[in-house]
Amino acid sequence: MILDMHIVGAMGMRRSVVLLMLALAGWPLMALAGSDPDRGMTRALGIEEPWIETAVYLTSSRDNITSAGHTWNANVEWDLAFNRHWGAEIDGPGLLAAEPLGKGSTALAPLTFGLKYSPLQWGSDDTDDAGIVSLEAEGSWWPHPRPDAFPATGSNLSGQLLVAYRHGSHWFQGEYGLSKRLAVDARSGWFANSAIGQKLSDTWNVQLEVDVNHVSVADNGATAMGLALTPQVGAHIGRNWLVIVGESYARIAGQSGYTATTNVLLEYGFDHDEDNPDGS
Repeated sequence: MILDMHIVGAMGMRRSVVLLMLALAGWPLMALAGSDPDRGMTRALGIEEPWIETAVYLTSSRDNITSAGHTWNANVEWDLAFNRHWGAEIDGPGLLAAEPLGKGSTALAPLTFGLKYSPLQWGSDDTDDAGIVSLEAEGSWWPHPRPDAFPATGSNLSGQLLVAYRHGSHWFQGEYGLSKRLAVDARSGWFANSAIGQKLSDTWNVQLEVDVNHVSVADNGATAMGLALTPQVGAHIGRNWLVIVGESYARIAGQSGYTATTNVLLEYGFDHDEDNPDGS
């Protein structure tokens, strides 16, 4: 998601700064080349994108539970495309915090490492139909666990199927998989997240995301079914920037009421090259 904001004259210098920061983070810069890999679609807030891309994301989530004190999560995601079919992901560093900041519980978020393979891709931004199917394996490690303050967070392994299909200005995305805990602070279970979206203009799009899982934590500490509904609005700024804002309404089985959470995602994508729209 993002390392900087510039519009016209200094974009070349800004891009160099971002590339330098990626290099310091360990990314091989020779892989930062490609084309519009999303094929006319926009990722959803809570669904891993199935396309292979080189991009940086910043994410922020803040719940609206006034009675128990707000919690706030912020994270960085680094995506790297090795080629059309193979990519990698690193999530972190991130922060978990309970308000008031500086007085409530605070912890570093788990570090996540992932490898993505996309065996099936068709279409481009310019075709009426386009789609992508990918497989991803991820491992998360929580160096300083605080399960008492941040339940359902922890060290785990996961495998997931990622799909996306677009017809005209409408699209569907899905993320379906299993998670296996590696420590007592995590939960084992399944998750199935889906979203439908529509492009309103070259700038604006809307999506509705539905997330279902069996890795949530009930008030009694037991693993429970969770359901979240997230309407969201996205805005593409130029060819490289993306902002998404959405409000999640989540409920855990056995509990009354729901939790509302405000989510913001900011992306800078390196792979948007008009001269090579098919990603070859």
